Amino acid sequence: MDRGLYLASIFLITIGLLGVWLGSFADISESFKEMTPPALVVLLLGVFILPIALFKGGPPTPDAYIPIAFLLVTGFFLIGWDAMLGGGEEGEVVGNISLYLLMGEYWFNETNPNITVYQNYLVTVTLENVGEVAHSFLVNQVSEDSGYIFQGEVRQVSFIVNQEPGVYRYLCTVPGHVELGMWGWWIIEEPPSNTTQT
Repeated sequence: MDRGLYLASIFLITIGLLGVWLGSFADISESFKEMTPPALVVLLLGVFILPIALFKGGPPTPDAYIPIAFLLVTGFFLIGWDAMLGGGEEGEVVGNISLYLLMGEYWFNETNPNITVYQNYLVTVTLENVGEVAHSFLVNQVSEDSGYIFQGEVRQVSFIVNQEPGVYRYLCTVPGHVELGMWGWWIIEEPPSNTTQT
């Protein structure tokens, strides 16, 4: 086993896993998505080098497989868990919810409400930018990005909430806005037993 090449491959795989997780699966900021492609390249490079390192210059020692097993387990919980089990199956739409949200850059950490919706409801969000710079709207693991909404613009987005009940996060995906506090909690509850169109 080539020890130097082996350590390099473990390092690349670790950095690649972390980068892919931060870019595509961690609930941090939309701006982190930019690191996903280079992190994926680093991850694949490490995976490519690993077998070469293991079998170059003789068979690997048994303890060489401990970091590999650790990375496999860690990779599953960081990436595989979200990718395989995240989100829910789309069910029958049992109700409607309409929301009207105002967006402005001077309200960070002050007026971001907790928003409660029901599972299997069609949610329509009307977004009005009353600020001076562009904003956007995204609910992590629930909705698509609305795209940039500029000063004075009104845009409407609709989506079916088919995820499991729980607490998610809605946010502005303009770089830097989440860090300044432009986010809030999106709470999904089971629909009431006497469901009606709302």
